[in-house]
Amino acid sequence: MNVTEPIIQTALLGTANREFVPADLPAPLAELAARIREKSEDTESCLYRTAAAVFAYRHSGWEPGSSEGLLPIETAPEEQLPYFDRNRCRLFARLQGTQNMAVYAYRRARKSGRVILPEFLQPLIRRAYNRNNPMRFEERRLLTVLGGERGVWLIRQMDLADGNGGEEPSWDTATHSERRDLLRRQRKKNPSSALEQLRRDWKSEPANHRNDLLECLLTNLSRADETFLMEVTSTDRSSTVRETARKLLCRIPDSAMVSRCCELLRGHIHYRKLIGWSYDRMEYTPEMKEMGLEEISRNKQEDDSEFLLRQLAERVPLDFWCEVFDCGEEQAARKLAKHPPFRKHFNLEELILNFSDRQWAFHTLQEAPYYYFRRPELVGMLTPSQREEIKWPDKVKQFTYIHDSWFGPVDEPWGPGFSSAVLSWILNQKYLCDVNDMAENLALHLSPHLRDEVSARTLALTDGVPSIREFCTKLQEFMDLKSEIDNLFND
Repeated sequence: MNVTEPIIQTALLGTANREFVPADLPAPLAELAARIREKSEDTESCLYRTAAAVFAYRHSGWEPGSSEGLLPIETAPEEQLPYFDRNRCRLFARLQGTQNMAVYAYRRARKSGRVILPEFLQPLIRRAYNRNNPMRFEERRLLTVLGGERGVWLIRQMDLADGNGGEEPSWDTATHSERRDLLRRQRKKNPSSALEQLRRDWKSEPANHRNDLLECLLTNLSRADETFLMEVTSTDRSSTVRETARKLLCRIPDSAMVSRCCELLRGHIHYRKLIGWSYDRMEYTPEMKEMGLEEISRNKQEDDSEFLLRQLAERVPLDFWCEVFDCGEEQAARKLAKHPPFRKHFNLEELILNFSDRQWAFHTLQEAPYYYFRRPELVGMLTPSQREEIKWPDKVKQFTYIHDSWFGPVDEPWGPGFSSAVLSWILNQKYLCDVNDMAENLALHLSPHLRDEVSARTLALTDGVPSIREFCTKLQEFMDLKSEIDNLFND
């Protein structure tokens, strides 16, 4: 049966000359057509409404289902705050293809007292709950503000969360990887609470899981963790776990382990301005073995006694070097950078990173900026203002990427001096990797005054290295996008 034939005929002849009375329709459709005819104001509206119903019926291909088994959906609440205009909402939609720019826009917009229009929310929410999105937890937290009441309602309807800003799995039901992530985040918020959580289930975890969870204590590590770590080093069944606990103890500047290293080293290492470094011999003891020190150097050019002293020297904080040089912290750091002991065997960069000492890193790079070549994390330890006080080299070789630690929060800009130095290093390379990601991250941190320089370099690169030309183009696009975000959410 062709149910559209009478509709077509009536449409051709016109409703003024022909009354539209559809016949031989399927029962559900016939009943609906009868109700439409009763409630229509005239034959023309009756034709239009019936045609729409017939089209929907043919398009769906099945009869309406019964209401049995259907779940009721609660009515969306009324929004309490005004909405952003469509230009700003469209910008959020455009940022779906970026990695960190969306979080930057959310942070700029969160204090505006406005929320995103409901029709733009679903893709933003799906992105925030995508497990492959490294910024998902931050996006969830921000969307609970920017999504408004209806955003919270929509998250519940999508069965993603209960609207608490990115629910986290329960510790008792979480997988090992989820527990590890939970513990890391908890260490940032409440270190003592995270430690108690780790203590509770410590003995029931297998050795490899205990080791993974123990490494989470590195976040906000402090003297408050020493008692637990000492227990682990003396009682845990796994040698790997005991070694991890010992290494963590060696990262606490005022721990008993570090204090003992200072006691053993004190009086055995000397510095004189004219003759340089001198060392007294030291014998290996069972206590040193318990502390994880090795007896014999693998390097045949290094004396075993000096090797033992060097291991101790690579475990002591800046305070100890102040004693050796008999001066303040800044002077001691500069002298140690300029005249390190044990010749080329001493690893100063690892020592600074071990204690996460920002001031030590700052004074060291002030004296010798080239230290960052071997461990770029040293630069990541500095604040933007500290980076501005260092005289960076004009050019560097083989600078193919920027260490993640340099970037910091997406809304933390670099100063003009450091920005210019990094941009100069990049543009003097022969090849770049991960051009798109590098350009986006740099656009969020580079000083805005470099936009004209990037534009000029882009125009000048008619020939040359393809990856550099692509980088300049991408960087210019992302800097323009950041400027657009700043302008739209400047209020």
